Amino acid sequence: MVKHLRTYALFFQSLFVLPVAHGQVDQWDWTPRESLTTEQQSQLSRYCQGSYINSWQANDVQGTDLAADLIVRDENGVIHLQGAAEIRQPETTLYADEIEGIPDEYYQADGHVTLRSNNQLIRSSRAYITNNNNSPTEFSDAKFLSHQSKTRGEAKLLSRSQNGVIFIKEGFFTTCEPTQESWQLYGSSIKIDTNSGFGTAQHVQIRVAGLPIFYFPWLRFPIDNTRQTGFLFPSFGFSGSDGLSLSTPFYWNIAPNYDATITPQFIQEKGEGLDLELRHLSPYGETTYEQSTFFDKDESEQTLLKLTTAQRINTYFNAGLLLEDNPTRDKYPEANSTSIGEKDHYQRSVYINANNGNFLNKVTYLTYQTPDQAIDQPFEWLPRIDSSYRLSTSRLDYRIDAQYTDFYDPDENNFDGKRIVLNQDTKANFNNDWGSLTSGILAQYRDYDLHSYQTKSDSEESIEHFTGYIDSSIVFERRLTLDSSVWRQTLEPQLSYLNSPFKDQDLIPDFDASAPIMTYSQAFSHNRFNGNDRIGDTEQVTFGLESRLYDASNNERWAFKAGQIFYLKDRYVGITGNTDENNAVDDSQRSDLLTSTNYNADRFSLTGNLNYNLDNSKVNLAQVVATLKPVDDVKINLSYLYTINNIDPEDDAKQASIGSIFPLNQNWSMFTQYTYDFLRQDSSKEIVGLGYENCCLKVSLSYQDWLNEDNKYDRGVFLQFILRSLSSAGRANTEASNIADSYWNQGKVGY
Repeated sequence: MVKHLRTYALFFQSLFVLPVAHGQVDQWDWTPRESLTTEQQSQLSRYCQGSYINSWQANDVQGTDLAADLIVRDENGVIHLQGAAEIRQPETTLYADEIEGIPDEYYQADGHVTLRSNNQLIRSSRAYITNNNNSPTEFSDAKFLSHQSKTRGEAKLLSRSQNGVIFIKEGFFTTCEPTQESWQLYGSSIKIDTNSGFGTAQHVQIRVAGLPIFYFPWLRFPIDNTRQTGFLFPSFGFSGSDGLSLSTPFYWNIAPNYDATITPQFIQEKGEGLDLELRHLSPYGETTYEQSTFFDKDESEQTLLKLTTAQRINTYFNAGLLLEDNPTRDKYPEANSTSIGEKDHYQRSVYINANNGNFLNKVTYLTYQTPDQAIDQPFEWLPRIDSSYRLSTSRLDYRIDAQYTDFYDPDENNFDGKRIVLNQDTKANFNNDWGSLTSGILAQYRDYDLHSYQTKSDSEESIEHFTGYIDSSIVFERRLTLDSSVWRQTLEPQLSYLNSPFKDQDLIPDFDASAPIMTYSQAFSHNRFNGNDRIGDTEQVTFGLESRLYDASNNERWAFKAGQIFYLKDRYVGITGNTDENNAVDDSQRSDLLTSTNYNADRFSLTGNLNYNLDNSKVNLAQVVATLKPVDDVKINLSYLYTINNIDPEDDAKQASIGSIFPLNQNWSMFTQYTYDFLRQDSSKEIVGLGYENCCLKVSLSYQDWLNEDNKYDRGVFLQFILRSLSSAGRANTEASNIADSYWNQGKVGY
């Protein structure tokens, strides 16, 4: 009889999402924000004006309960319910002005028909509900709603066959609130197969604010998590320099553990292309192959390739492979939806790990492809073997790291060779609640078997070195009352002694050494250099002072750090050049004063770093990043970077930036950004844009003028929009991060 009524509304739980304002609010169990409870309001984003409230509860009946102003059974066994007709079952309720039918066969309802079940609602002018396998259940002029998924829609005719196939004629779907009109997905004929988990639609229109923005003659879409072969939602946009751009991805579900995504690309002023992604899932891991090819009108073919795999063999062993390639040297696809980007060096590597608790081992084979022959190629590892072991107790900490690398210079114009590294760090720890004391010895050994391409000769070199260090800190703490609440402040003096004697390293090559940027944290490091080729000489004492301020909820509000290194000896070892003990590379007696500040509040956050040279009264590094929210929904980003006199002049920078996002009203926002480069004495980025956002739609339109990766100025107009729960479309600026990214925020509601 009516026991199948509860299934008639299940089809719209996970179809599409779109905002419409054509339906009457009282048709949708809609409750405005101001009428919701405090808890219900807290679950809404600031753009949502209310929520669907499902007040229906299961009926307290065992079978079927009939009610009406008048109930009549005629001589043919047909039951007639007239006036406020109602059929109640434990999980469903059917209302109408009039209902007639034969129990267990069919019911026909006329006038203000309403079918309710848990989280489901259908309203129509007329309905025919049947248990006959030869006849479908139909609703005329239907409106339907899923409270849980917030999906609603309308249909001229809504029908469901006994095998679960649902047909919608002249209908639409949306997840937009009934108080807002944003987007709708219309179809002249929609078929939904709940058994296979997909649907098809003909003559599909996507409408935003009532205007058609896209048309599909035919569309196949999933209605659950089952993977289905078919076209995915396309991406399209318009750029001032490139014109119209369009990509139409096609998903191919080859097998339960194989699939592919094929994406044709079109850019009006550039050309056409095709992207491919193949995925395979094994019991041990995943393998992915990617290829992006674009046929540029001016530069012909541009291609990038990538193969990655990561396999976990068992608890102890795992292995991986990465192969990247640019067969069209120094040409890069203009349109690219894969994870492969433009690089100077494309990596080809394979590795295997063997780990057992504290004992870690890894073997890596690494080579590169360098498309630009004018760029020096990096050293390759043929191979590298890493092993490490750590033993830690409450008082003793011992770690040993061993590494073997066979370096190869693909250019064969300088040197290469084999290197053995052995580092042992042994330290004793004495810690309690108010302080710590650590004393340790770092033993370093290097052995080289070198080949010089310039002299066509071989040589062997080795070095062993011992570094001693003592690190100590004390923690003071006090309580103080601020704003009528108890806060906590800490004061943490730190003292470190490091003694790394000089060792002649004239004949030691530089495979991977680099000089770190001096910061407060780096001041307490036990190594002057990064990498394993340079062992920096120094005898130094480092003083540091940290203070933190915590509010009554134990949230860190302020953090102040200041420190300085005092050198007891000159330094003779540098990254390059000879290491002559009679010729110091650095004879300063102290480092810059290294300071750092962090502040976090509800409407303001600040991070600042300052390196100040007390000897010549110069600032060598200044960095400030601040975020302000002076009032609700207004966001201002400020940044300043000053770093001069770096070892590599290309690392020098002196620039300031200001970006802002502020609302024009409840839904419209404006965002701007201006970045000025003081070294170029010109702006490097200028952005102005508008954004619109509501509960189910987000759109941004921006004009951007920026300095691109080729150090040339470029400009463009970028349009992006998201139809929440359906898809995103448009084109972003992929060359430069900016305030538009902050506004967009990966499609999340608000910023």
